[in-house]
Amino acid sequence: MDTKNKDNENIGLKPILVSYLLHWKLIIGVGIFAVILAVFYLLLYPKTYETMARVQIQDENNPLSSGSLALGEAAGLMKSFGLGGLSSGSIVIDDEIATFSSNSLLSEMVYKLGLYAEYVEPWTFGYRLYEEKPLTVTTDSTTIYNLDYDIEFNVTSSSNKITINATVEAKNRKETFRFDSFPAVVKMKEGDFVFDHTALGQADPNYKLEVLVRPLHAVADDLFSEFTIEEMSKTSNVIEFLVTDYEKQRSKDMFNTLIAIYNNRSKDYRTEIGERSIVFLNDRIDSILVNLFKVEQDIETYKARNRITIVESDVQYYVEFMRDLQTKMIEAEAQSHIIKMMDNFIKDPANKYKIIPSVLAVGQESENSPLALYNQAILERERLIRNSGEDNPLVPSLTMQVEKLREGVYQMIENAHQSSQMVMNELKGKEKNLFDRMGEVPQQERIYIDYRRQQEILQGIYLVLLQKKEETVLSIAQSKEKAKIIDPAFVKPRPIAPRKLYAAIGIVLFTLLISVGWIYGKEQFAGLMEEFRRAKK
Repeated sequence: MDTKNKDNENIGLKPILVSYLLHWKLIIGVGIFAVILAVFYLLLYPKTYETMARVQIQDENNPLSSGSLALGEAAGLMKSFGLGGLSSGSIVIDDEIATFSSNSLLSEMVYKLGLYAEYVEPWTFGYRLYEEKPLTVTTDSTTIYNLDYDIEFNVTSSSNKITINATVEAKNRKETFRFDSFPAVVKMKEGDFVFDHTALGQADPNYKLEVLVRPLHAVADDLFSEFTIEEMSKTSNVIEFLVTDYEKQRSKDMFNTLIAIYNNRSKDYRTEIGERSIVFLNDRIDSILVNLFKVEQDIETYKARNRITIVESDVQYYVEFMRDLQTKMIEAEAQSHIIKMMDNFIKDPANKYKIIPSVLAVGQESENSPLALYNQAILERERLIRNSGEDNPLVPSLTMQVEKLREGVYQMIENAHQSSQMVMNELKGKEKNLFDRMGEVPQQERIYIDYRRQQEILQGIYLVLLQKKEETVLSIAQSKEKAKIIDPAFVKPRPIAPRKLYAAIGIVLFTLLISVGWIYGKEQFAGLMEEFRRAKK
């Protein structure tokens, strides 16, 4: 039964194939037309190349910083709460990729390269000029950042006459401007647009050109879909960039500019945080010096009143046992004072929307810690108000975000304060036990020891703040770039389009589909007409 079905199938297919081959003239004609289309594709489609670049994200930790600053057990407990970045910094590649592909970073790149203006010659099927354009259109940052719709300019230039037709479809508005020479300023409701010749336009001032000025965020959003930004491997800090473009220099410029903007933003953020921290540290250092001077005067007065010369020799035996304990208490007290400084700073209404300096480890805080996220939100709010004023609808949203993040900072400082108190209570308990064993020590000597401890605590705080100030200055001065270029942007030698293989496949498919479709449709139409005539008879 199966053999008969196969024979019938073969017998049925053969007449069909023969009937189709009888239309060989049609098939050849369609094939020639397909070849013509393929030739047009190969000739007119611009050669598109793939551009690649690689960067290594470097840890910005200051190598001169010791991280914990030798603060003993208190530092160990504070580390668990993440206050001030006591733990060593780490890089989250996914966060860096998100930063590179953010609309704000891409928008700044588009603005610096002037990609918001697309230059197209008539009858070039949308081919955007880059280096070989006869003129440039520029505008100020306020105008282009506030632009929400496209503006099309049709420029007709001759040696003694320039006509610019502006079309704003979103507002259903058309305007015409005429000038005698370049540079020319086109004044519109959206802002001023400056037209000027390039070297090519000066050489040949007779041309026609279409210029489309688009919103920055729209251009950046289109580029986001064209860019491929991904980590090279799970075990490295290397990020790989890929983009396809028919303008080699444009793709290289985009990568180089994007990386430069990323590094500049990272440096500006580090510098701004550092400069504000220096102001904070200078204020605290002056306050500590005043308190230290007062304690030293109290020690001098106490020793003169009680005729004490060398107390250390009288308590030599106990000092040996108390040395380690006092060192830990000094470190814990210093840590507690620093926490209180940060707590007073953030709770001061005058500092409500100010950066919180990371006193404990400037330049090493994790970018995902509550303190770092709060500072980033404050900077973004300030930048938005500075650029567009407090009337910007995004300001209340950012203000609400700052308020929520401030609660996290409060909790972080409170947790650190509680841990510091636990350490201090434990150390004071040990000290009490030791003092109980020192019952024979004269009271004046014990008071003197307390004075000395206060002096050493203030000296410890002073040294910590002074060290952090120096680390901050060094962090600002260092020229280390966060994104180290491993492979500068380079264009792969072989174009990825147009492809001859795709053209050949297109010829075959187009010929078969059109020919078979035409023959089949003709036969079906003939059959329907035959049935219609029979039905009519």
